[in-house]
Amino acid sequence: MNLEYINPESLAKKSMSKTEVKDIKENAKGLFAKQNIKKGSLITVLKGKTFSKPTRTSIQIEDKQHIEDLEGGYMNHHCDPNAEIIIKNGVYALVSAKRYVADGEEITFDYETTESELSHPFECDCHGKFIKGRGR
Repeated sequence: MNLEYINPESLAKKSMSKTEVKDIKENAKGLFAKQNIKKGSLITVLKGKTFSKPTRTSIQIEDKQHIEDLEGGYMNHHCDPNAEIIIKNGVYALVSAKRYVADGEEITFDYETTESELSHPFECDCHGKFIKGRGR
């Protein structure tokens, strides 16, 4: 599927049943694949309210524009993620599979590819690297 020329509304309908939110550990949730997803495939469309400052669950789509999306808010960081964020016109974003994602696998992306500054910097579980955003 060519993700460049498709209406976000039709994309959202095609991606609706591919994911689910599940518990990872106490007080932590993640977004998981409900089916096998091929490399390059659309996983979900991120749409929602935008804010000028980052929140704990927002994803930056432009300078001083951060989108709050239910599924996006549950996507956790990984230094070697299986998904990437493709920003479209500063209005919405696509989540695309960087590689094959197996049914039941957590969907992750590298926060430092989109965020210039995180509202809550943290030490990642992958490599112990301090994740603070690419602009800090």
